[in-house]
Amino acid sequence: MNDPGLDDAIADEANALDEFSSSSRREDNSPGASNEKALQATTQDALAARWWLASTAYPLAAGTFGPMASAFNVCSLAQTWRMVPDSEGGYDNVPDPKWVTSVNALSFVCAIVANVFLSLNMARRIRFSIAQPVIIIGWFISSSLLIAIIIPFGVIMYKPANADRVYTQAYFYAIFAAITYFVIACLMFVTAYGSRKGHYSREFKLSNSQRTLMLQTIIFCFYLLAGAAVYAKIEGWRFLDAVYWADFTVLTIGVGNVAPATHLGRGLLFPFAVGGIVVLGLIISSIRTLMLERGRQKMASALAARTRKFLVKQATSDNNRLRGFVPDLRPNEEDNHRDRQKREFITMRRIRQIATVQHKWISLTMSFIVWMALWLIGAVVFWRSETSQMWSYFESLYFAYVTLLTIGYGDIYPMSSLGKSFFVFWSLLAVPTITILISNIGDTLIHFIRDLTLYVGEITILPGDEPFLERLKDIFRMSWSDKWVQETLGEKSTTQDVLNNLETDGDPEQANCRAHRALETEEHMKEESARVRGDITAESVHHYHYLLFREIRKMMEYTRSNLLKEFDYLEWEYYLALISGKHKPSTDDQAMNEEDAERERMFFEKWSWIDKRNPLLGEKSEVEWLLNALTEALERELKTASRGYHGDGPDESDEPSEDTKGSHS
Repeated sequence: MNDPGLDDAIADEANALDEFSSSSRREDNSPGASNEKALQATTQDALAARWWLASTAYPLAAGTFGPMASAFNVCSLAQTWRMVPDSEGGYDNVPDPKWVTSVNALSFVCAIVANVFLSLNMARRIRFSIAQPVIIIGWFISSSLLIAIIIPFGVIMYKPANADRVYTQAYFYAIFAAITYFVIACLMFVTAYGSRKGHYSREFKLSNSQRTLMLQTIIFCFYLLAGAAVYAKIEGWRFLDAVYWADFTVLTIGVGNVAPATHLGRGLLFPFAVGGIVVLGLIISSIRTLMLERGRQKMASALAARTRKFLVKQATSDNNRLRGFVPDLRPNEEDNHRDRQKREFITMRRIRQIATVQHKWISLTMSFIVWMALWLIGAVVFWRSETSQMWSYFESLYFAYVTLLTIGYGDIYPMSSLGKSFFVFWSLLAVPTITILISNIGDTLIHFIRDLTLYVGEITILPGDEPFLERLKDIFRMSWSDKWVQETLGEKSTTQDVLNNLETDGDPEQANCRAHRALETEEHMKEESARVRGDITAESVHHYHYLLFREIRKMMEYTRSNLLKEFDYLEWEYYLALISGKHKPSTDDQAMNEEDAERERMFFEKWSWIDKRNPLLGEKSEVEWLLNALTEALERELKTASRGYHGDGPDESDEPSEDTKGSHS
């Protein structure tokens, strides 16, 4: 896997079915025993998915927010922390004690060291055991040093001699930096604790997208500060006012109370705004890829594990309140293993659908709650910070709302030091929040509204191919559960539609498909040649290879087209037989030896679809799972063929490999 720290946290699903098959030879073969064992394994699976946060999300958050905290620290060093009104209605800076500046600078140095060690650790230049103490202690020291000077300043400002003095934005940036340092240090402490307990590997293995997000965040912070420094020089602004302007410019909010007035400043706005928006768009894309697509898979695994535990318990209970929704999985002596597997397959398919729907709506609810909290709490801070403008709480809500949605009317805006500095901190938090919320809305509500619009159109002004009365009957005939599942999962393309509409020009993946097609044709020709000369064994060998090549090519086309393909039970039965070697020819002149026969029998009769590692509940799609398993089967067969089928007979390499037996993910 590409996620850092997941190697040991979530067991390699490639050997999942291998472990299941080997253990099942020694254990009870009854359906009841299989169900009980499946339920006992659920807790471990949910725990592994839960530790994904500590192993991957927390280090990634630390690597993303670490540079942002350092940027706030730079802002706290850019100006003195106090100012006093002058005779012209402005403010003059009050020099800070040297010890305050020194401690602040030392805090910045410690944070930079922690950021560097985190980057080197993720690049595997420094061992985890060396880097983690430096990272955690460095950020804790940075936070503690800032707090040690923030609190005394807060006490000093209440003295009568300082009654006419006010805080600058730099003081509040120091507070935001201290808070961020402390939070990410705590996250990394949890990560170190989990690795020490053995929940996952101590080695970070960043994917390209994860490295990209961290680099993009560093570039964005540098771009923001560098642009602010340039405009502060050109326009004669204070540096922190320029940071405030650069923030609402790049985020396309356009508050409007600060704007360039010189020709040079307005001219430079063209490349500066475009460059900042491009970097911001890349960050949003990376957040969506990592925190939504990858994080969604991990969180869905935990939810699916809990849903599976509940429904399997219901399916095996005598008092099943969901008997019409999930099949009965209670042991039945009259059932053969194939009938039992069919019922288990239907149950797991239902569980996967329910878990998918649940996760989408839970994700929407959680992201909406976070967005509401950001809106309401942000409005409280603006309300209290802008007392000089006598903002009401409703006006603060109004300003926060038009800011979160990047409308930016500019009719009201913050003028206090706290309001401006908090605006920068708060608006940067809004970027990932809005990204996640909009994505979750698209996955749930938009599907529902689209389907509702189609229904209304078909029964009013845009009738479909199906008669009106039949359409109404279909709507009322469908159960509430099917409606709930379908409206959220959306439509799935048919296999033939995808295969008929593949664009092939200049696509490397299509070149691979053509190569597999050529090998498939070659094996088919060898099969025909062996049939003509009467070599039954060679004919069977090449036919088996032909089937593997054909199915692998089909899976590659599914993967390339991003088809959300779900296979029915008969298709799965065929593919499992192909993977396990049921179609593999005999190496002993027409008859399988006893060991091969036992291996095949155990593979199919001990397979249980309600096992926690079954491919229907994994993070990989069914197509990806089958592609991996079929590829492993082909590699095994080609190695065997290179030694010849008429040699000393099959050796241990003929046994299905771990991925072939069960590449569950």
